[in-house]
Amino acid sequence: MSIFKGLGWLFRSLWRLLNFTRLMLVNLVFIIVVLAIVFAFSQKEAPTPPIEGALTLNLSGVLVEQRTQTDPTVQLLRQVDSSDDQPSEIVLSDLLWAIRSAKDDDRIKALVIKPQGLQGANFSKLQEVTDAIDEFKESGKPVIAMADYYNQGPYLLAAHADHVLLNQSGAVLIEGLGVYQTYFKSALEKLNVTPHVFKVGTYKSFVEPYTRDEMSPESKMANQRWLDQLWLSYVNDVAAEREIEPDAVAPGKDQFLSLLRASGGNAANYALENGLVDQLATRDEMTQAVIKEVGEAEDHGWKGVGLKEYLAAIPEQYPQSGKDEVGLITASGAIMDGVQPAGTIGGDSLSDLLADARRDDKVKAVVLRVDSPGGSAFAAEQIRAELLALKQAGKPVVISMGSYAASGGYWISADADKIFASPTTLTGSIGVFGMFATIDKALSQYGVHTDGVGTTDFVGVGLTRALPEHVGQAIQLGVEDTYQRFVGLVSKGRGLSPEEAEKAAEGRVWTGQDAKDLGLVDEFGNLDDALKAAASLANLKSWQVTPIEQEESARDKFLRELFDSSAQVLTPYAQSKMQSWLPAGVGKVLVEVNKSLDPLVRFNDPQGTYAFCPVCTL
Repeated sequence: MSIFKGLGWLFRSLWRLLNFTRLMLVNLVFIIVVLAIVFAFSQKEAPTPPIEGALTLNLSGVLVEQRTQTDPTVQLLRQVDSSDDQPSEIVLSDLLWAIRSAKDDDRIKALVIKPQGLQGANFSKLQEVTDAIDEFKESGKPVIAMADYYNQGPYLLAAHADHVLLNQSGAVLIEGLGVYQTYFKSALEKLNVTPHVFKVGTYKSFVEPYTRDEMSPESKMANQRWLDQLWLSYVNDVAAEREIEPDAVAPGKDQFLSLLRASGGNAANYALENGLVDQLATRDEMTQAVIKEVGEAEDHGWKGVGLKEYLAAIPEQYPQSGKDEVGLITASGAIMDGVQPAGTIGGDSLSDLLADARRDDKVKAVVLRVDSPGGSAFAAEQIRAELLALKQAGKPVVISMGSYAASGGYWISADADKIFASPTTLTGSIGVFGMFATIDKALSQYGVHTDGVGTTDFVGVGLTRALPEHVGQAIQLGVEDTYQRFVGLVSKGRGLSPEEAEKAAEGRVWTGQDAKDLGLVDEFGNLDDALKAAASLANLKSWQVTPIEQEESARDKFLRELFDSSAQVLTPYAQSKMQSWLPAGVGKVLVEVNKSLDPLVRFNDPQGTYAFCPVCTL
């Protein structure tokens, strides 16, 4: 059953019109792209600069487990359109591999972290990066962080550097954590849109924005617990690395204002005087600080190499050697029915990858890296069935949880032989909901009515008719059945009593720390720990990791490489054109509305039943 298609129609139409206009512009400059490529290849190839000096991590974009697979023209649009809401993506495993490789690379003399452009990184991902930075520091090579200003997430990386530089006009912005959502109940009443909500789980809060004008007391209590745990982890980590008191990291409002006044109201001085940074510097002084460590390049910058260039120059992370294999499959994004591109979990597409691993005699065990807030209950069950088939084939299955493996993300994890998470992973959210909207009242205001005849009491149910009571009861019974199956599979898969599983359920979100105490998680550990555990469960003494991924079509691969190589040529011209097409502020408003309504429009469960955790992604 469709959910809220009517509510999102207007905003989605505006959004599609906007994207169509911008994509049309990209197509108009396609010829310029081709000419640029031809021109580039006709020139004498520039010599490849040597790998030396500092590995420079200019982290601009969002950390992801898996790169989102999109249409190549959309990828180009994102590269050249600064108003596009989708940031570039930095694959976490690539970043970790580069840092760890640089540790023992004699050509690399230092690590420079420029995290200013890092967006929306979850704590568990950031902590994996800080672990890699700490490993790098064991080599004795310096780690230098620099930025004009530091937001909260990027600053966690900077705090692990040996020397933290801040622009003399900059600031360190540490705000705290919060969950704030937009609520539509009153707006829907004014529009005469009737939401019909079906759920099980006191804490299953996805439907609240459509049935309330504020967060429920139960949601506030549950959210406050995991927010406090994550925040305590952040504050203690920064305080330990900077060798300062936790109050210096997160002072109360009165203490903060007092300290800021003592610094003359200057945010940069405040950061220096309270131990958050080591030095205030101009951009040139920052450059000179790195040159002092690694030497000066011909362009008067420091000698060094960027992340992309360094990855191209070092061996692959998982070389193939013909040994027994531990298959590595990444499940990243919301869970949808059918075949979905990378960056979204498709019930059919992920099931196919798991089936491939089951049929491949060389694959002796599988690690599923889950980074998902859930989604379609139907799709999650199809994936779980394939995981059970893997186990029945005698191949151990180990789950490695990323930033979140909640609701449907936990549904597909519960039956694993072993589950690894970090203390700051968000998981659980064992609950189910369904939702349907009718606009019969809104239409009747304008004289539009729906009527007809049918052979049963269930025909003709839809957006333009009031929802019959017996249909609502049937949907609620289906939701309750799905919830009971969810709790039951958790009980069986995790070896918990029904009472223990119910205690961990009710739709409540847990940190990895609480989930381990409740039996939802086995051990704390990262992806490497999970891979080793899978090999051990399969009794492998000599083995290799083999990523199992969706294949990219030859067309998409060609266009992606074409656009990647030409983006730099197009960027200055295209950005100026894109910005002139879009009225100031309109794009951002549409982005926010689209983001709020996106799950309602995209979700495609055939029964309209979902196991999804919205707060996990905030």
